[in-house]
Amino acid sequence: MVKLISREEAIKRAERIRRENELVYGVDFEIIHNIVDIRELIPTQKELSRRKLEAVIQRILHGYDAPIICLHYGEKLYILDGHHRVYACKILGIDKVEALILRPKEAIKSNIEESVRKQGLKSIEDMVIVQDI
Repeated sequence: MVKLISREEAIKRAERIRRENELVYGVDFEIIHNIVDIRELIPTQKELSRRKLEAVIQRILHGYDAPIICLHYGEKLYILDGHHRVYACKILGIDKVEALILRPKEAIKSNIEESVRKQGLKSIEDMVIVQDI
């Protein structure tokens, strides 16, 4: 059985990630609740579990609505949590997704761009589905 995050858990997770980023970068972050186009999102995770993806697709078809969590950095949106949800939406032909966007209130220096570049990630099409063991 694949456990998926609830809407409430996603909101709590976004708050926890916000606090962690504030400690790491020493600046305040805000959380912006918005609807975003999935084509604008840059993944930070290369591989997706086939079993989890199938479970997410089924749950979305039945009303699953947990928002994804993104980082707004350098005018781009990086997925921090919700890669399977975004890819499931792509498969289902859904082009917009609810997002909790973390945005620093001051300029920060992050290595997220280098990290995704090293993984060869530029868009959600670059993620791959892997078979579960």
